[in-house]
Parts: sequence; structure tokens; C-alpha cells
Amino acid sequence: MRPMLSVLAFLMMLYVSSTASASSAATGPAAITAPTSAFATDAQDPPIKVNVDIDKGGRWYMSPVWMAIGGIALVVIILLIVMASRGGGTTVVRG
Repeated sequence: MRPMLSVLAFLMMLYVSSTASASSAATGPAAITAPTSAFATDAQDPPIKVNVDIDKGGRWYMSPVWMAIGGIALVVIILLIVMASRGGGTTVVRG
């Protein structure tokens, strides 16, 4: 686990140093630039809108839960019919 963490830390350090060197090379060696981060651009993105409205009205029978319950009930009813139609013969003990 430690080698994996050290490799990830090393790769992150390389990434941050490469972005810092690329930004300073683009503006020239004499210019002073603010430290940049890979996460600085994420703060400027607009927030993501998540809609969590749940429509409770309408067709309850189209719910997957009720479909599964109905399917299981149908299988149980079919099994009961099959078991009843086979009949229960008596057990004969010969001695």
C-alpha cells in the first residue's frame, strides 16, 4: 500500500510542477505568476443542478418493486396449482 501511495504522490508532484512550469514558460522568465493548481479551474465552474423530485402520483402498478412482487406471487400460485394437481398419494408401508 505504501509504494502505491508514494507513486501517486510522486505523480501528483510531477503534474503540479509541470503545470507550474508550463504557465511560467508561456509568460516569460522575468514574469512573476501566481501559483496555479489543477483544481483552481474547478472553482470557477457553475454549480451542477441536480433534480431530486420524485413523482409520487400515478401508476403504482408500473413500479419495478410491485412487478417483482407480482411475479413472485404468480410463481407461487403456479407451484401451488401444480402440487395440488399431482395429487398426494398415500404412503404404503409393507412389513
